Amino acid sequence: MSGTKDNNPLASIYGTGEAALEAQYDKWSDSYDADTAAGGYRLPFLVAGFVARHVASTDADILDAGAGTGLCGESLAVLGYRNVTGIDLSQDMLEQAAKTKAYRELLKMKLGGALAFEDQRFEGVISTGVFTEGHAPASSFDELLRVTRSGGHIIFTVRDDIYRDKGFKEKQNALEADGKWKLTEQSEAVRAYTIGEPHLRVFFFVYEVV
Repeated sequence: MSGTKDNNPLASIYGTGEAALEAQYDKWSDSYDADTAAGGYRLPFLVAGFVARHVASTDADILDAGAGTGLCGESLAVLGYRNVTGIDLSQDMLEQAAKTKAYRELLKMKLGGALAFEDQRFEGVISTGVFTEGHAPASSFDELLRVTRSGGHIIFTVRDDIYRDKGFKEKQNALEADGKWKLTEQSEAVRAYTIGEPHLRVFFFVYEVV
């Protein structure tokens, strides 16, 4: 998964700006799974392990924030989690996710703005590959916290350089200092891809909502 923006779909989504991002993902939706599999993309599979460790009930109401083509939902379904709602900014990606039959509901929404869910709707929230260059901002956590029940868990990845340089570290620490959530687990920086893009590393975070 390396090369120029012209021949590498992964590179084309970084730094495109908010207005173009949805169109880029719509265009990529048909080949996304094959392209990312070729690079050894593993975040949707790793996150299922964190969910199994921190969300005990397979009946839990879970939000997949940035569901894409449904890779996370499929991994959770294998483990027995079937009460999963997915949201994404790209309708075409959601249509691919629907084919997995792993989601109870799929809705077009974008992180960074208001989410059309009631307060404390979910027992768990996951988000992988979304907190990266040119994607959802750190302010997204405010709404994710609002829609998660007290005692529930928010499990997500942040690209390591974005965590350091784009306000995520400060925002996450501020929310903990304000008593909104508490850090339960943080991984070392791990490779997002096992084959391509060796420079792309992410942290996994697990927070319990207070």
